[in-house]
Amino acid sequence: MRHILPYLLTSLALIAAGVAAHIVTSVTPVVAVSLFFVPVVLVSALAFGVFLALYAAICTLVIAAYFFYPPIFSLAVLDPVQMVDLAIFTVVAAVVGPLAAWARSSAQRMQQLYDVGRHLAAVAETPEIPQAIAYQTQRVAGVPCAVLLHQDDAWTVAAVSGMANPPEADLIDAASSWVMDRDGVQRKVVEGPWVLYAVRHGKRLLGGLALHGSSTAMEPVFLAALIELVATALERKRLAERSEIARIDAKADQLRDAIISSMSHDLRTPLAAILGSSSTLERYGNLCSEEERTELVVAIREEAERLEHFIGRLFDLTRIRAGRLHPVLEPTDLIDIVEAALRHCHGHLEGYHLRVELPAHLPMVTADAVLLQQALVNVLENAAKYASPGSPILIGAFAAARYVELFVRDNGRGMTPEQSLQVFDQFYRAISQVEEPHGTGLGLTISRAFIEASGGSIMAESAGLGQGTTMRIRLPIMESSGAAQGEYRGVAE
Repeated sequence: MRHILPYLLTSLALIAAGVAAHIVTSVTPVVAVSLFFVPVVLVSALAFGVFLALYAAICTLVIAAYFFYPPIFSLAVLDPVQMVDLAIFTVVAAVVGPLAAWARSSAQRMQQLYDVGRHLAAVAETPEIPQAIAYQTQRVAGVPCAVLLHQDDAWTVAAVSGMANPPEADLIDAASSWVMDRDGVQRKVVEGPWVLYAVRHGKRLLGGLALHGSSTAMEPVFLAALIELVATALERKRLAERSEIARIDAKADQLRDAIISSMSHDLRTPLAAILGSSSTLERYGNLCSEEERTELVVAIREEAERLEHFIGRLFDLTRIRAGRLHPVLEPTDLIDIVEAALRHCHGHLEGYHLRVELPAHLPMVTADAVLLQQALVNVLENAAKYASPGSPILIGAFAAARYVELFVRDNGRGMTPEQSLQVFDQFYRAISQVEEPHGTGLGLTISRAFIEASGGSIMAESAGLGQGTTMRIRLPIMESSGAAQGEYRGVAE
């Protein structure tokens, strides 16, 4: 039906033109009846192509000779003027029809190229560009398509559309050499049959475009324009990847500088204190009182613990970056985690007004208890670091439909909205280069990694500088775990 409809519409238009010609010729003599049918030929060519224009022209000759020119109901035309009219119509139809069809085809090709360019430009993710190229090319070419990439003198088949198992080895072998055709497009015929076209941006070889079957049906100009669009997309991909590599390198340099800065402070400071205290004991130990010797020993122990703490965090960061975190997810009681974390960082929280307000029957969560406890310890130490001595620190929790939220709130210096997003970045404290308490800038980074490994999330909230900070930890409720009750268990220190 789809193929018959254009012929049906053209036939109806011819009938309408014939009726109009009959009405006019019945009122006044008309020599060139064929003029009534020229618009039908033109519209058919523009709407449906050259074959429908040819069909309309032949039908016009038959209708004019049979119904309008004497002898009526005969294809014989005896009047020389009418013969000239039909001859002129034939010439006009032969010229106008193909021209209109060519204009229609060109408009369609231009629209196709525009659509391809628009869709390729809309691809946001760089790795998706080859697949988008393959799909769009297969759509406009009407044959299966494969996209090859040329990187570091090596070829890979990056994407395929329209075929499940293309001959990747043959395509890669063929991509190593090219033959320049008469249209200036580098191509190579591959068994299959495939035709492989080189994709270049300037003098740079970016890849190849492989079309299955004959691609000669596409006009050379259209094919060249299509390959140019593909080249632009692949060049955008290459530049985006180079930009990402440069960004990663810059970030690595920044992190390296931060590590050096952090290590110079967080390693040398405790080492200097240990060396100083031990040297004092060695040289003047017999001159010191028992209390002074005890103070020096305590100082050595505290600085050694600080050094061990720093090295432990570097080790945790190494495990995270190497992907060696293997959480053991199991039913976990948050109240037990909070109590264990408070015992661990009791020394850091001395001098603060600590309040713990937890529902007595919090639902069990699914988490790695060891990682979660260490994450909470880091959060509590961070709160103590930035809160003023004697200020309140609140630990609370509540249960929602699918998660339990544990929060730690302090009345410290707070942060800006931008800082609340950056506070979990590695070495954020060191990179910010702001006068802040000593520390590695790793604690919250490690906390986020540990919590996310347990299937949870952590976020920082602050009303602004000087308004304190709230760290919110969300963890999934264990299936079949009960909901929290209204009774609270409070602890104050």
